[in-house]
Amino acid sequence: MKNTITSATMLDTNLELLKRPTDKVMRNKMNIPGLKALLKVINKVAKSTGEHEALDGRPTISVNMDVLYNLMPASYQKKHADDSTFATRTFPNLLRIACLAGAIQLLDWTQISKDARDARYKLAMASMSKGKGKGKKKNGTTTNGHWYMQYKNVYAINNFSQPLHWERLSYKMNERTKLTYGAVATTYDLEVAADIFAGVNSDHAVATMTENQVGQLITHLSKVKVMTLDNVKKFIRPSAKDNKDRGNDWYRNQLNCLDILGYFKANGVAYDMYCKCSDYVEIDAKPNQRVLYMLDVIK
Repeated sequence: MKNTITSATMLDTNLELLKRPTDKVMRNKMNIPGLKALLKVINKVAKSTGEHEALDGRPTISVNMDVLYNLMPASYQKKHADDSTFATRTFPNLLRIACLAGAIQLLDWTQISKDARDARYKLAMASMSKGKGKGKKKNGTTTNGHWYMQYKNVYAINNFSQPLHWERLSYKMNERTKLTYGAVATTYDLEVAADIFAGVNSDHAVATMTENQVGQLITHLSKVKVMTLDNVKKFIRPSAKDNKDRGNDWYRNQLNCLDILGYFKANGVAYDMYCKCSDYVEIDAKPNQRVLYMLDVIK
C-alpha cells in the first residue's frame, strides 16, 4: 500500500511539473511536438492502472502503441490523420525521445518483477502449445516471429523532480526523428541505448553499427575532409545475424541520428549540403547533396 501511495504522489508531482516545469531545460524541451502530451498520457495511464511491474517498484505502463496513440489529444491525432501507419511506425519515435531524456525507461526481462516475468512466461507457453503448434516453427518461433514478440513493452516512469537528462534533447527533434541504437551507444554508452531499445519484446537481431566503426570513420574523414554516403558505407557496416547489407536509408538514419545527437558537432564534423564546403575540396557530389565534412572546410 505504501508503495502505491508513494507512486501515486510521484505521478501527481510529474503531472504538476508538466503543467508548471521548475527546471528551465525541461520547460524548453517540452516544445518538442507531442512530447508534453505523451508524458501526460503516460503518467495518467500509470496512475489509473496502478501498474508496478518494475523490479525496483517504479510505476509502469505496458500498452500497445496504437492504444497509447489513441489516448493522445484529438488535435494531435487530427494532425496525423492522413498517415495510416503513424501510430505504429512513427509515434514510437516519440517514446524513444522520452527515454533518451530519462523521463521513462524501456525495461527488459531482467528489470521486471518475478511475477511479471512468470505471468508472461505462462502466457507464452499456453500460446505455443495451443492448437498443437499451429503456426509454430521448430525453433520456437511463431508465424509472427519469436514468442516474446507478442508482448507489450514495459516502460518504467521516473520522478520528474529528480535530475533527468532533458539536455540530451535537441530542438530539431520531433516524431519523425529516428534514434538508432548504434548512434545513441556511440554518443553516450550502451546502457543509455539499452534503456531506449532493449525491451521485453525487442528484436535483438536488428542491424547496428559500432562505436569503433564510427571512430574509424571520423579518423578517415579528418584526413580526406569530405565524404559522400558511398564513402561512408565502407566504414559503418551493419552488424547483424543475417550478414546482409542495408539500403541507403539505413546509412542515412545512422548519420542523421549522430548529427541530431550532437556527436558530429562535438567532433568538429557536419552532415550537410556539399555547397557549404570550400571550393578547394572537390569530390563527385551535387551542390545540394548531403555529405559528411570537417568543419574546417566550411566556406
